[in-house]
Amino acid sequence: MDILQKECRMPIFLAYLMLIYIIASIFYLLATRAIGTPFSDSLTPEQIEIKSKSSRSRSIIFTSGILGAILLLVVIQPFKKCQ
Repeated sequence: MDILQKECRMPIFLAYLMLIYIIASIFYLLATRAIGTPFSDSLTPEQIEIKSKSSRSRSIIFTSGILGAILLLVVIQPFKKCQ
């Protein structure tokens, strides 16, 4: 049983990397909220509509990927032995 636990243990550096990414993301959001968006501010109404349609399409694709990944992980349960 001890061997199985060693195989399932996640390296601690992954936890540190995730935490670094979260802290950096929060810092970025806080530091850039007052900067504005000069490029977006310069778009014409037609360009804004194109950007909006593209954003919706990409959002649907990304959400589908997340849902597909969840379904796949529920079916194959790659970490079941780690419980």
